[in-house]
Amino acid sequence: MMRDLPANIAQKLPAAATVFAEMGFDQARMEDVAVGCGIPKPTLYYHFGGKEEILAWLLERLLRDLSSQVGAILDRDEPSRDRLTQVFTVYLQMFADHPDAARVLLSELGRITRIPELADSIWAAFHEPLRKLLDEGHRDGTLRDLDPEATASAVFGSVTMVGLHYVVTGQPLQVDHLAKQLDELLVGGLATPTPPKKKGSR
Repeated sequence: MMRDLPANIAQKLPAAATVFAEMGFDQARMEDVAVGCGIPKPTLYYHFGGKEEILAWLLERLLRDLSSQVGAILDRDEPSRDRLTQVFTVYLQMFADHPDAARVLLSELGRITRIPELADSIWAAFHEPLRKLLDEGHRDGTLRDLDPEATASAVFGSVTMVGLHYVVTGQPLQVDHLAKQLDELLVGGLATPTPPKKKGSR
């Protein structure tokens, strides 16, 4: 469960992602985080046992916000196919809005997946909603009948790597354009085939 912090600390702490991204997580010290965030080191140690807990807080906060946005999409009364593309958009927007945190996510993925709370948050924020949308899409006829678990993992990995590619290479992340490309590649391949029109029909 994400810990509560005083507003002034919570507002400054995201700067720690920049410290981790620029210095490397293993090389960064709590002193560096304190300077980068403008938070006294004793204050950091009052709230966190070390930089691993700060990293967990940063990523859990991102995932909590993402989960809220994805949850709102799932609640919409729209075809599953359309909602799936909207999930791509909000997920890519997270990379565009928080590039430093995304770079840390890539470099520390092995460490992160060993933290049960973060692994659960990743599942709740993206994988499980994807699985539900794929299942609903099969039921409403807008998506093919594929194994939702395996397909959700494949889609999650694809969108993640696209976002990380643009963040790591420093290229502008054009969210709407990329979401459309992913729609054509992933959703187009998942959608039920459109029957060919009969000759002479309009």
